[in-house]
Amino acid sequence: MSATRLYLVRHGQTDWNLAGKLQGQTDIPLNETGRQQAKQAKKLLGNLSFDAVYSSPLSRAVETAQLISEHSTLQIITDERIKEIAFGQWEGCKPKEIGEAFSPFFFEPDAYRPTQGGESLPQLIARVSEFTAHIKSKHIGQTVLVTSHGTALHALLLHELNLPMQDFWKIPLHNCSVACLELEGEQFVLQNILAVDETDYLAKHLT
Repeated sequence: MSATRLYLVRHGQTDWNLAGKLQGQTDIPLNETGRQQAKQAKKLLGNLSFDAVYSSPLSRAVETAQLISEHSTLQIITDERIKEIAFGQWEGCKPKEIGEAFSPFFFEPDAYRPTQGGESLPQLIARVSEFTAHIKSKHIGQTVLVTSHGTALHALLLHELNLPMQDFWKIPLHNCSVACLELEGEQFVLQNILAVDETDYLAKHLT
């Protein structure tokens, strides 16, 4: 039987990414650089054939999926479980504007506490783990493309790779980077990272 493979793609750049603003679940579209990054990601993936394409319902992820799978006849399946983390009242703000209340998000994830209307990291991890459980049961032996967001994909990798919370940001995922995973037993294992953009990750406060 063929291996179950998962290709995780972080959406392309948006104007809020460029400005260093927290997007969360605010629906900010790709900018032109983001569209070019998605086209580069398509080239990185080469002639891979996918059995299914999933995307966060936010437009920046959906358009990334559309650009990568433009010649495919597959329908893009949107799934709320791979939507970005909710930052609540902090969406649209820059981390330095929020100050010490936000600092643990990047530098001490265990200590991060969301603001009103926001989502905790354990809550995010719980919902993305439901998504990977769905993939494991529904797409056995298949190759699946997933377009999502920085924090959501880090949560997924943390869960699948059994990483401790302090390593939440250990694996760099720039705009339109691709994390290639293969199912071994009950867990996905990271095979490779294909990077479009080599810019310093944390410095851009990618979400």
